[in-house]
Amino acid sequence: MPVFKALSITEHHQKTPLTLLDFEEPQLEDGEILVENVAVAQNPIDWKQVDYDFGIKSLPWVVGGDIAGKVYKVGPGVSQFKVGDRVISFPSRKTTRHAAYQTYSVTEAVRTVKLPESYTFEEGSTIPLTYTTAGAGLVHALKVTLPTADGNIPLNARNEPLLVWGGSSSVGSYAIQLANLAGYDVITTASKANHDYVKSLGAKHVFDYRDANVVEEIRKAAGNNLSLVYDTVSTPATVKQSVESITSPTGGSIATILPSADSSLSTDTVKIVSTGSIKAFEHPEIGRALYALLAVLLEKKILKTNPVKVIDGGLNGVNEGFELGRQGKVSAEKFVYRIADTKF
Repeated sequence: MPVFKALSITEHHQKTPLTLLDFEEPQLEDGEILVENVAVAQNPIDWKQVDYDFGIKSLPWVVGGDIAGKVYKVGPGVSQFKVGDRVISFPSRKTTRHAAYQTYSVTEAVRTVKLPESYTFEEGSTIPLTYTTAGAGLVHALKVTLPTADGNIPLNARNEPLLVWGGSSSVGSYAIQLANLAGYDVITTASKANHDYVKSLGAKHVFDYRDANVVEEIRKAAGNNLSLVYDTVSTPATVKQSVESITSPTGGSIATILPSADSSLSTDTVKIVSTGSIKAFEHPEIGRALYALLAVLLEKKILKTNPVKVIDGGLNGVNEGFELGRQGKVSAEKFVYRIADTKF
């Protein structure tokens, strides 16, 4: 018998550990599938939703935007998936059931891609949310032309730089890969310990963000035509450094993933654009193109997933993982939880 359990938020600004609660098998609406989760991955927004009490529409509530598993049931109007398919998906988090930290998640077929056997479920779970964020930001905010599912991969070299600030972050790692596949010479920042990692993703130049001369070094490597920056950190300090890194005489654009990023740092020629995964669904054509491309990248095993760190205890280990996230102890890896490791 299936076990329907969810790691649940039970109070606003919750200070006590999240707890496992029962739920009934959900009904599916048009275009939806029910996924039996095998592995789910952690993102900073997950613990921030708990701590800062946003996006929690009712109690109990469930968070999480990265799932990998098998299709358990298909809803009306779904023809591209069948029961038993290995999939990864980015659930919308619009209801308690459309979220990750539970045994079964409801998600939309349009937010789902088949996962080839060449990837483990743990690897696959690191992809959906941050790949979507990276791709949507490049297309929406920076107007980057990505490869198409039925076209050449990679695209021809553009001989033009693109800066990814925070390349070893999950979003940064996918932004580097996608920008590289789009033909850009990728410049990025990372701690020295992660320089080899970001180079393995396709970065041509990498600089230590702690270096007092980092902006000067970026400008030197870029020449006089750096106009595009994806700031995946998006603090006031990194946005300021991103603006200062622009070398093109005609200015450029800075993509940020936090709406709190200071737009007043924009200049007459440098525009700061808030972006994120939501743009893939506000503009459905972006989402369709990104997911079609993702299917091809996975089929051809071109996409490199984030390094995985499995946290013991399955869903019972999420509280520990959240605390490590709060302490800033997540670097160049993705915390992943195996559902089978959970004690119910």
